[in-house]
Amino acid sequence: MKINDKVFAAKTMLSDTTPLHTFLVKGKDFSVLIDSGVASMFGDIVDVVEEARSTDVRILFNTHPHADHIGSNRQLKEKYGLLVAAPAGSERWIEDMEYHYEQFCLPFPNILPHSEETKRDILGLMDGGSKVDLSITEGMTIKLDNDTQLTTLALSGHMMYEIGFIEHSTNTLILGDAITLYEGDLFPGHYSPKQYHATVKKLAEWNRQYQFKQVLTAHFDPTDSAGLNKHLLGVHHMIDQVDWTIHQILMEAACPLSLEPIWRAVCDRMGRIYEFRGLAMVHGHLTEAVQDGKVLQVGDSYTVR
Repeated sequence: MKINDKVFAAKTMLSDTTPLHTFLVKGKDFSVLIDSGVASMFGDIVDVVEEARSTDVRILFNTHPHADHIGSNRQLKEKYGLLVAAPAGSERWIEDMEYHYEQFCLPFPNILPHSEETKRDILGLMDGGSKVDLSITEGMTIKLDNDTQLTTLALSGHMMYEIGFIEHSTNTLILGDAITLYEGDLFPGHYSPKQYHATVKKLAEWNRQYQFKQVLTAHFDPTDSAGLNKHLLGVHHMIDQVDWTIHQILMEAACPLSLEPIWRAVCDRMGRIYEFRGLAMVHGHLTEAVQDGKVLQVGDSYTVR
């Protein structure tokens, strides 16, 4: 699918309502891929490369190391001989599938223990580990020709290490999950509400400066500057709603509560399923609330001050 003269996209549906996009940015000297989706998208991504008539694909950028963004890494690396690039700190998630599963799916195995079904589901999205050749930080410039230039942005919060890009010649912002699905039946998860709020603010400031012509994300259809602002408000509201819900749960509790009942109550009140992403997210909110002095932690339990 052609987005503009420089950017093309592959798309699949993770569910009836959740799309997944990956992107190709075409230059006259060489081209790059941004994310590799899930393993089953390999053929779709190859089709996009052929549609763009871009034979020299040199780099695959992973915006962050979640399974649905690195799933075709190995196949694409073997086909094109490209380099895999990812945000600094994410390398082991991409190279070691056992580590990926443990870090992603087992944040608190005493609450959500190992499940062979979950492990098959998550690892089945990926075609195996792939070596990370380049570690990416903010402010790097990738020149695909004299006009086509990508600048990297550091966008932590959803994960501690995540990157996005501005393609300057078309004024296009390209993101992975810096904007997550803030509505739905499960929490997409974020590890640090403070850093995620900072990322939302940062993107809003970039948008005021650039007034992006096109905004491309993994799980939303292409939009523009106004659409980006709408999504940023949605993410901002979700983060604050989780904070408010945790506060209400602790205020109403007759005694201190441990992580598990708080997490389950948050899911119940916000209409989300019990799942490992939401569990890690609630823990992140509690950790920062304790650091800020808003919540008191006594042993493994939490209460309002």
